[in-house]
Amino acid sequence: MHLGLELVITGMGTVFAFLILLIIVTTLMSWVVKRFETSFSAISEAGVKSTDSTVKAEDKKARNPDMSSELLATIVSSAIHKHRSRSRK
Repeated sequence: MHLGLELVITGMGTVFAFLILLIIVTTLMSWVVKRFETSFSAISEAGVKSTDSTVKAEDKKARNPDMSSELLATIVSSAIHKHRSRSRK
């Protein structure tokens, strides 16, 4: 009985210590990413340039602000469809 209790306490202590360490490391990593987020940005502050050269600046301002969400949804949907079609082969 004494050996079993010692084993349970040791096991639970190890798991608890690991979880605390995991929380600390994750928090630290999140802080580092937030701190250096702008310097490693994949897209510049100006954003992605349009491939359509006929779009005027006034047209861009008049667009629906949800257009980027719709475009993102279309892109993600297309990527999922392409991935699933490759997986079935």
